[in-house]
Amino acid sequence: MAQTLNASHTTLNGVEELLAKEASTEKQGVRQDTGIGHIGLRATNLAASVEFYKDVFGMEIAGGSAPDHPLGATAFLSSRPDVQSHEIALFANPVFAHIAFKVSSLAKLQSLHARVVEKKIPIKFVFNHHESFAFYFDDPDGNMIEVYWPTGNLSRRQPYVEPLDLSQPDEVLLEKITA
Repeated sequence: MAQTLNASHTTLNGVEELLAKEASTEKQGVRQDTGIGHIGLRATNLAASVEFYKDVFGMEIAGGSAPDHPLGATAFLSSRPDVQSHEIALFANPVFAHIAFKVSSLAKLQSLHARVVEKKIPIKFVFNHHESFAFYFDDPDGNMIEVYWPTGNLSRRQPYVEPLDLSQPDEVLLEKITA
């Protein structure tokens, strides 16, 4: 037990060091304006999962796709569909499970994309979801991460995927929101 506690203390010291470094970074104005925006979960029984989130949390179906869609069978649920297209995305195909971080501007999205590329982290997808622009990559453990900027246009139900080139001029990218 003492060894376990010592190992936990060592791990906590590592976390404390990371927190101190983060606080220092924030003081330097480097902190990115990100936060968790939604999660994409694997659903082995899509219908049962949808009913669970509807019944327990009062969420509404805000979109989804059939098994023949490129993403497979999906369901997108939101507690505020008039404000946010989804807070939970359910995927029958576990390959698409992910956690999504929201940024507050197109510039921040492009900056974070450039940082990921600079660190030589392979980009899996870059999409125009119409309601957002997003890119996807894996963390060191193989968990898929999405970084997205909400465009404010909720006129299309999800999933909507169109390839996107974030290196295009802002004017060209912004035209895609209303297209």
